Amino acid sequence: MQNADQTRCSSASLQALKNKPLLSFDPGDFCGVDIALISGLSLSGAAVFLLTVLAYINRWWLNYKFFLLKLALFGYKEVEEDVAEEDYRYQLNVMFHDDDEGFVNDILRPALMQRMPHLQHIIYGDDDLNVGMFYVDALYYAIESSFKSVLLISNQSVGDAWFMTKLRMALEHLNETRLDKIILVFLEDIEDDNLPYLVRLFLSRNRPYMLWNEDEDGQELFWATLEKNMRSNRVLNNIIPV
Repeated sequence: MQNADQTRCSSASLQALKNKPLLSFDPGDFCGVDIALISGLSLSGAAVFLLTVLAYINRWWLNYKFFLLKLALFGYKEVEEDVAEEDYRYQLNVMFHDDDEGFVNDILRPALMQRMPHLQHIIYGDDDLNVGMFYVDALYYAIESSFKSVLLISNQSVGDAWFMTKLRMALEHLNETRLDKIILVFLEDIEDDNLPYLVRLFLSRNRPYMLWNEDEDGQELFWATLEKNMRSNRVLNNIIPV
């Protein structure tokens, strides 16, 4: 390069290089590793990862708090049934498979007695059905005469023909009354391929369902959601094709 020692940087160069001799430029002074930038990006990435892990670990607690926040800010202004739970013969009808009786006796019953003591008229499975009726008639009477019907879904129940008959009867009653009186409670994860058509159809219509889990915060969300669902029956504007 001719006259390199006389060539100077233009006025458009970096502030530190303006009008300086070109040969005085040392790339190492300006093109080195930016330790501050790399450290900042590394710390930011670590912080995002840590926050993601903490959010996942505390996901049920966060869901519960968001649920309470939504309830406090917006409430639930929906068209509801005029009849209150006290006007039904039974306030709650719990349907379940025999293999899930342990959950009912060990967890559900004590929790309802402690958290919702006002529920005094509850049907727990076939043992509490009207003994003066045929079985199918007694099932329908329990559904029809209850403010809410909760069906406990498990891998055992979805494979049982009688339990699926109960589910079909409950959905037919839902269509007849146009009231959201049915709640599905999943006691465990069920593979999509094992979910019966009626269950998948129920879920596709955004009907209320709940998931039981062993996480303490998740259980608080579960009971709070159940209490909210027990307050009223929402009026529906569509039906489920059963």
